Amino acid sequence: PGRVPKISRSAYSMYYAGQKGVIFRSVGKFNQKKDGKKIAAAWKVLGEEEKQTYMDKIATLRDQHEADEEWWNEEIKAWRDTRMMKLRSGVELDPLKRHSMGLEPLCECSKCGPLPPALPT
Repeated sequence: PGRVPKISRSAYSMYYAGQKGVIFRSVGKFNQKKDGKKIAAAWKVLGEEEKQTYMDKIATLRDQHEADEEWWNEEIKAWRDTRMMKLRSGVELDPLKRHSMGLEPLCECSKCGPLPPALPT
């Protein structure tokens, strides 16, 4: 399984990213120095209610990220345990060697399969 995507570090960084996109779409470019200062000034004058909406969003995202991270850790642990059991049992794990031996792929992930059809012998 793939890693859990990262989230914004703070409410301000979420606000900054959104405003950066707005500026880029309206102007066609983003000047980090000038436009960054404008965004920082806009954040400072933003009311507590507007800031609170970003803080609530980031709290929700953090909770979801923690749940996703916990799920991912369980999945990867199960995958590693299965992988170690297969390694210890002597089952051939290399997808190309399994293919050349006429064995079915162990999984259908992007690394293991599907493989080209076997050459006639």
